[in-house]
Amino acid sequence: MNLSPTRLSEGVEERRNHLIHKLWTMGYTEDCVGKRTDDMTLTELEQIHINLRCQIARRMEP
Repeated sequence: MNLSPTRLSEGVEERRNHLIHKLWTMGYTEDCVGKRTDDMTLTELEQIHINLRCQIARRMEP
């Protein structure tokens, strides 16, 4: 069994860290039930990021 990180897993972790930082700069550190962004999957982080960006865009509409 090969336990060394693959390029894919390294890429996933890099994207997770990027989104965690981006969400942190937007003021988002945990969800409504208290789950911290550090504990979320890439899929969860991607969806939250999309939702926040949509909320921001809606506020800017005239």
